[in-house]
Amino acid sequence: MARLSIRALPYLAALAGVAVVTAVIWAVRPWLDIPNLAVAYLLLVLWVGARWGWPPAVAAAVGAFLTYDWFLVPPYGTLYISAPRELLNLVVLLVAAVAGGRLAASLAAGRAGAEASARESGVLNEVAIAALRDPEAAAALRLLCERAVASGGLAAISLVAFEEGEPEVVAGSELPAEDLEQARWAYENGSNVGAYLRKGRLKATRTFPAGPRIAHVLVAGGVAVLRFREAAPDPDVQRLLAALLGLAGLLLDRRRAARGAERVRSLEASDRLKAAILSSISHELKSPLTTLRAGLTTLLMPEAHLDREQRELASGMDRQAARLDRLVGDLLTMSKLEAGLPIERSPQDFAEMTGAVLAALAPRLAGFDVRVELPLELPPVLADELQVERVLANLLENASEWTPAGGRITLGASVVPAAAAGDVRAEGDRLSAWVENQGPDIRPADLVEVFDKFWTRRQEGSGLGLAISRRIVEAHGGEIRAENTRRGPRFTFTLALAPQPVTTR
Repeated sequence: MARLSIRALPYLAALAGVAVVTAVIWAVRPWLDIPNLAVAYLLLVLWVGARWGWPPAVAAAVGAFLTYDWFLVPPYGTLYISAPRELLNLVVLLVAAVAGGRLAASLAAGRAGAEASARESGVLNEVAIAALRDPEAAAALRLLCERAVASGGLAAISLVAFEEGEPEVVAGSELPAEDLEQARWAYENGSNVGAYLRKGRLKATRTFPAGPRIAHVLVAGGVAVLRFREAAPDPDVQRLLAALLGLAGLLLDRRRAARGAERVRSLEASDRLKAAILSSISHELKSPLTTLRAGLTTLLMPEAHLDREQRELASGMDRQAARLDRLVGDLLTMSKLEAGLPIERSPQDFAEMTGAVLAALAPRLAGFDVRVELPLELPPVLADELQVERVLANLLENASEWTPAGGRITLGASVVPAAAAGDVRAEGDRLSAWVENQGPDIRPADLVEVFDKFWTRRQEGSGLGLAISRRIVEAHGGEIRAENTRRGPRFTFTLALAPQPVTTR
């Protein structure tokens, strides 16, 4: 009822104004010409149109037409018009009043729209300037919430961001647990609650309404929880709120990106520190290990005259020292690769590199059925010979650790198109090489993680061999992957073929 009275107020004021003007004209009619006094109705209609808009102005024009005819046109007290001249005066009055009211309403609406646009631009500009001073836009988000409440349409606003799926109020009023859960539901389901943004306006929705004046609106970087003063703000306030919410989404997205970049920088700094520490420790251990191994080698010589137990003890110590020496070497290699170890690529014969690696690992592979599946003719590859041999050695050593004694280890290669090799970054033909063993399958969830640093399926492993292999292959512009086949786990990597010389006749 109160809302109906507010809407009817402009019409009641317009009709009251018509009554006042009519009374004034009636009072002064003995001294002034009535048709000239009718201009007062036009002034009233213009004022009503400028003040309340087009519909109340039309009501004032029609009211002026009827009261003028009833009270001021003979015969008085009726709507009958006896003289054509009076009819013309009434028609002119009505047309002029309606046209003038429409014009005044249009001018007033244009002025109000311009003022609203200016206010909106000022608010957005103020928030944007605040955002330029802070990468995470914390102050800008707080200012945005203050301006949204100051617009008059909201009692409160809360901007909720989601860090790893958990809701966090980053600006505005604190929220009870119920509203936070509703915000989480809206975010996870991509569904607005109570209202939504469309074409620069806030529109109502009936999806799980949280209350008659509460809405959870999705924005780019999270959810805005709005508490309205009224069920439906006026259009100018709606437009301003929509603009502020759009800007809030951009700022929340920027905040998330800034925090992500900060986490990346922290991880990079941590990796650099870890690499520096590992490199320092490795260098410090290298010299003592060399001395220790030299001493153990001397003890194992026949001239040392050790008994059986002493020789077994020295032999075990030598094996552990050799293992530690390999670990230190792997740490040094990894630190160099992470520091950007230069890769000197040149045309290389892959079959010769394979033969060199198998010869070097012959003692370790003696208890296995090692098979080599290479075509009779392989084009040369573009590779750093020592680094690619290290990849092959790491893959063969890994295969020997998991293959049962007497089991088969297969090393093969073939030329395939880049797409067939799974190398999406390259064009043209590639060399695809693989090492396959008869060990247990790798869990599907671990097929990618096996190449991470320090990842191992056994406590005694260093978890660096495969990580080093991946670094070397990627530095060559290739890719490496693990998969389970019917014959066992297979590790495949790709290398670019060396450019073929152009022959001319």
